[in-house]
Amino acid sequence: MGIINKIWKYIMKRQNPMRYARKMGVVLGENCRLIGLPDWGSEPWLISIGNHTEVSFDVAFITHDGATWCFRDQDEYKGTLKFGRIRIGNNCFIGARSTILPGVTIGDNSIVAVGAVVNKSIPSGEVCGGGGTSPLHHENKRLCRQV
Repeated sequence: MGIINKIWKYIMKRQNPMRYARKMGVVLGENCRLIGLPDWGSEPWLISIGNHTEVSFDVAFITHDGATWCFRDQDEYKGTLKFGRIRIGNNCFIGARSTILPGVTIGDNSIVAVGAVVNKSIPSGEVCGGGGTSPLHHENKRLCRQV
């Protein structure tokens, strides 16, 4: 039964990634667009994406911090686990090969640049990129021309 389940998941992911994501527990708004196959991580039910948002290929959503496992034997850290919801607002774009870490909220009308590592929340209307998710530009009427 295991091989049949794996084949079914593979076909589902390829043919209808939106339906597959919803079946896994991801909350997707209306008119979202998935380019390629995002990595929803091990807790996809902690991810919510707003309306009219596009997620490009190879985006990784990480809803937990596995590094706490390294400290599991130390008394002060026994039982320490870090999980966090990932919320993406309406009218956003998440660039290819970006990584979204636990506990992050990306505000409405925001853009995450290609390859960014989003380790903290992004306010509405921001264009962010890089390893520390630094703001590149604030939203305005000619945003597309200036970026």
